[in-house]
Amino acid sequence: MNETTLPKYPESSALIRFEDCDPFGHLNNGRYTDYFLNAREDQLRANYNLDIYRHMKTAGKAWVVATSQMAFLREAKLMETVTIRTCLRWFTDSDIMMEALMLDAKTGLIKSVIWMRFTYLDIKLGQKAQHEAHLQELFEKVAILGKGRDPLMFEERVKELRKEMATEAV
Repeated sequence: MNETTLPKYPESSALIRFEDCDPFGHLNNGRYTDYFLNAREDQLRANYNLDIYRHMKTAGKAWVVATSQMAFLREAKLMETVTIRTCLRWFTDSDIMMEALMLDAKTGLIKSVIWMRFTYLDIKLGQKAQHEAHLQELFEKVAILGKGRDPLMFEERVKELRKEMATEAV
């Protein structure tokens, strides 16, 4: 795969389904994570040729969610099409930090943001593992902040996003 074809911010669309909504026709808070994870999984396969399940079977290693933080800025509504934009913020030898935004497909305004830190595990040993060289090479190409943890706190990032939305609305 040519390095110039690797997007740092892959996007996909999702339709908010009836079974995922509360009685008010809003996406249930607990279901946002599913939409984010499903979108990222599809985007990894489509954009980076990284099938996490095939990788788990062949390498015996997988990523598990270690932490997650989410902010809800606007409601997602029943039968609304949303855009989900994800990125790899940073990575270490054994962790990755994904950011995902759920956007209004028409206006581009942010509905929700999530940070999920994943830890790479050796499934047989049940222990933290180090990313193989080919994964680190991929991460170097697509991580927006590169290698090493980001000192920015989630709440600060949410403030940045709110500020960006306010200036875009003007």
